[in-house]
Amino acid sequence: MELNDIMLTPERALIIKDTAVIADLHLGLENVMLEKGVAVPRMQIIEIVESVKRIIEKYGIRRIVVAGDLKHEFSRNLPYEWEDVEHFLKALGKVELEVVRGNHDNYLATILAKHGIELKEEIEIEGWTVVHGHKKCDKPKIIMGHEHPAVKIRFRGSIYSYHCYLRIRKKNQDIIVLPAFSPLVSGSDIISAESFLSPILSDVSDDEIEIYAVDDEVVYLGKLSYLKSITL
Repeated sequence: MELNDIMLTPERALIIKDTAVIADLHLGLENVMLEKGVAVPRMQIIEIVESVKRIIEKYGIRRIVVAGDLKHEFSRNLPYEWEDVEHFLKALGKVELEVVRGNHDNYLATILAKHGIELKEEIEIEGWTVVHGHKKCDKPKIIMGHEHPAVKIRFRGSIYSYHCYLRIRKKNQDIIVLPAFSPLVSGSDIISAESFLSPILSDVSDDEIEIYAVDDEVVYLGKLSYLKSITL
């Protein structure tokens, strides 16, 4: 799905020229769940690396930008996080990597510094400002993560859930919200949600939000106000 100068892909990566932007990988999430007594097979890093390699090859990507929450734990660096982040960095090969700080990335800089990578507050790409979304930002064109948007639709007694991109055009801002890249994050249903987490979206109305669902392709579903009118 092409929107002027950007492309929304079914791989949950936004493409601008030869740059791919992804968000919310939450590497090491299995380690956090294990500490809570929930054993989850440690497969996420394998799936993420395979997905990123496909994106690089399919779209001719030379730079990857992570829009926050590369890792999961807030308060420290867990063993799985150290290993998974380093595995991810090494798997990129010669592709340039830039990382924006997310609210989960408090101690990520320690890991990245070993590889000469700076943890940034924001990154500019072709007139777009990439941030995570947990802090206010008044730039006119924003790409962000943080929300893990998904849309859940009931049909004939079943519930179908799809990750989705959001495009929000309000006043003098154009905002793209990315779906979570982590295969372990199912997403938050925006139809039933009462509000957003991000202060950037605090004053957004349902009629300003366009939804692009992700399946084998990216499908435009219309505005949030319309979806609510036919599903709630």
